[in-house]
Amino acid sequence: MKNPAPHLGLARKYRPQSFDEVIGQEAVTVTLKNAVAAASPAHAYLFFGPRGIGKTTTARILAKALNCEKGPTPEPCGKCGPCVEIAQSSDLDVLELDAATHTQVEKIREMIIETVQLAPARDRHKVFIIDEVHMLSASSFNALLKTLEEPPAHVVFVLATTEPAKIPPTIISRCQRFRFRPLSVEALRDRLADIAKREKIKAEPAALDMLARAASGSLRDAVCLFDQAQAFGLASVSAAQVTDLLGTLPEDALQSLAGAILARDGGALGQGLERVLAEGFDPSQVVRDLRERLQAAYLFRLGVRADMDEAWKKLAAPHGPQTFSFLVGRLNRILEQLRSEDSPRLAVEQGLYAALEPAFDLAQWTERLEALEKRLGQGGGYSAPAAAPAASARPAARPVAAAAVAAAAAPHPNPGEMLPQGGRENDEGGVWGAVLAQLREEKPGLASYLESARLVPGSSGPWKLAFARSFELEQAKRNQGLIEAKLSTAAGQTVRLSMEIEVQKAPAVDEDAPAEDESSAAGPAPEQDPAVRKVLEVFPGKVRPLKKKP
Repeated sequence: MKNPAPHLGLARKYRPQSFDEVIGQEAVTVTLKNAVAAASPAHAYLFFGPRGIGKTTTARILAKALNCEKGPTPEPCGKCGPCVEIAQSSDLDVLELDAATHTQVEKIREMIIETVQLAPARDRHKVFIIDEVHMLSASSFNALLKTLEEPPAHVVFVLATTEPAKIPPTIISRCQRFRFRPLSVEALRDRLADIAKREKIKAEPAALDMLARAASGSLRDAVCLFDQAQAFGLASVSAAQVTDLLGTLPEDALQSLAGAILARDGGALGQGLERVLAEGFDPSQVVRDLRERLQAAYLFRLGVRADMDEAWKKLAAPHGPQTFSFLVGRLNRILEQLRSEDSPRLAVEQGLYAALEPAFDLAQWTERLEALEKRLGQGGGYSAPAAAPAASARPAARPVAAAAVAAAAAPHPNPGEMLPQGGRENDEGGVWGAVLAQLREEKPGLASYLESARLVPGSSGPWKLAFARSFELEQAKRNQGLIEAKLSTAAGQTVRLSMEIEVQKAPAVDEDAPAEDESSAAGPAPEQDPAVRKVLEVFPGKVRPLKKKP
């Protein structure tokens, strides 16, 4: 009775055996085919790129193309002695060396340098395939250097590595370099669908898509995961089975967590997080899956990608790209903390609750800083607007401003009673106070210019808006239409504005009062100015007055 043939994994069974079967590396395979067809192969090649994308496989195909009995040919037959033995790694003239195991210079001298001068036992070329070549020691590289630079005509070196930065430049400069790129999700999904068709395995498209994404560009990883999934599902692969196999979160759970974070709902986030952790999901896997979805939403809001699930599109539509960029950064920091934390659950909970803080509006803060810089540059005092609330307190401030606008929107019978005549008062219930509160939310830069303005309502003609400084007047005139529209809405009537510089009257001088010294006549000390105090908080120092030259 014959023994049954041993089981062959799908990754080995469907390993490419020709250049045309290599997926996603057209630039590499076309160049190598042309070199073989022209009978002008290089004496040394360097294949580099991520794991599982075909570096060693392509090296073997190159060896078959050079040594095939019908060759050298870009299309080896795969049936002759050299082709079969190279595919089985048993050809005497094709030596495969694992540099991670043989790092010592003695091994390199014994296996390569001392045998490189020997003629091939049977084949046309002697091919040395050195995998993970970056693991060689510095002494081994030095011993290999001369041989690699001027090998015999019948010798071809193929160096493969995932970390080319660790290879000395003297080695790299003596090789033809080929970059192997990670495969796209679409290419991996198509390859898995082709294997499923050949193996007569029923596979849901959603399951293949999940496997392709989990492989992170590696074809070998994708095929191994598919092999594992079909064994788990007994010749059928469904999305639910792949979810259980990979330990990934269901889409509804991810959408629930993302929705709670975007809505800044701590209660809903706590319930969703408790549910997924109670079901045994790994905390780091929760963060990775959530980061992947938010990153996709970020690219969607930027307009970079359009292929996104409708439920996620609906969830991402109300929010700008800055929000998702902020959240992805937060999740990256959580993953960094998980590497050193002894309590992964605590790190994830603290990180996700911290993500409830809104993303900072960089454009808004830049506008405010530019306004402050302009005030300080022109020597004007700084009349601080309402303090910018902390990120966590910002949502609570919105109802106050909204209530103020709503309260002021009711028509008033007498405009002269709406605000005091003696100057502007920061009264949230008044028309001017309501307009300022609304502008602080919508245009904080403009609101900072209007903080020190004085509004005087007119009974029949235009209302007067008086400014102490000319540059504030110029900024207000640029937005006069907007200010008039806000005032009209708040006052319940059409408002037209007359903007002007308010002339400050000099105080009366009491002749009987004792004469003041020069320092007191000059006004308050510079340290009392709010703008100067803010500068001193950032740059500690002393204020020294300078006299103007006559």
